[in-house]
Amino acid sequence: MKSIKKLSFLFFISTLILLLGACSEEGEAVSKSEATNADGAKKEVLVVGSSGIYPPFISVDEDGKAQGYDVDVLEKVGEALGYEIQWEFAEFSGIFGMLDAGKIDTVSNLIAMTEERRAKYDFSTPYAYSGATLVVHEDNNSINSIEDLKGKKVGVLLGNNLHQFLEKWNEENGNEIIITPYQDVSGTYNEVASGRLDAFIDVKITAASRIRDEGLPLKIYGEDYLINFDYGFPFVRSEENKEFLEAFSAEIQKLQDDGTLKELSDKWSAIDVTIPHNQ
Repeated sequence: MKSIKKLSFLFFISTLILLLGACSEEGEAVSKSEATNADGAKKEVLVVGSSGIYPPFISVDEDGKAQGYDVDVLEKVGEALGYEIQWEFAEFSGIFGMLDAGKIDTVSNLIAMTEERRAKYDFSTPYAYSGATLVVHEDNNSINSIEDLKGKKVGVLLGNNLHQFLEKWNEENGNEIIITPYQDVSGTYNEVASGRLDAFIDVKITAASRIRDEGLPLKIYGEDYLINFDYGFPFVRSEENKEFLEAFSAEIQKLQDDGTLKELSDKWSAIDVTIPHNQ
């Protein structure tokens, strides 16, 4: 009889531990999708992945706080929808893998809405418009077109759409460009300034802002874009995301219509990023 009572007691304890463990796991799951405000109220969380090193759209200040055009846009959209923005920083080459794995909800790194990405992801309404350009030394007058890059050493951000664009063009035109990928762009402009790179391919609004803000002896190769892009926030394609994405896009459109995007562009960028290409 004592043995039976002992076994029953052990079974009760084991069951209690399992129940407490399940409750703990459920609490952890809730904490990933909700945050507590100062007044104790619960708030939804939008987890955003970024390299954190693509100014003026996204960078991290000395206190570790995200700042930039993308950041301000997301904060305003999040406020309107009742979401808190939670940042997850990683190397750009791994960001979309995090999105696919469900570790983040979207990406903030001035993401171009290319055909390949549109085939896989659903995008928000565009919040920026620009295109690719070449950054060269201010004394360099030999690069006036993409053809002039043949035999030259050109930097790219590893895995981004401009890297893919340049690789494809190179393959179709003799593979004469020496393409040098970088995990981040924090030092690439100085590489061009010092002559270690002949050029760097980047988004024109990013290039113009960095040259201005950092006082670098660089210039943009010309007025024409190598290729045009619209930029949006990508989400995994699912029924679960569909309704949220519609509301998310509607808030971006409101910011465009009431001039807020233009104000944020003037704050962060040397070029107006809010003008669609057909205007």
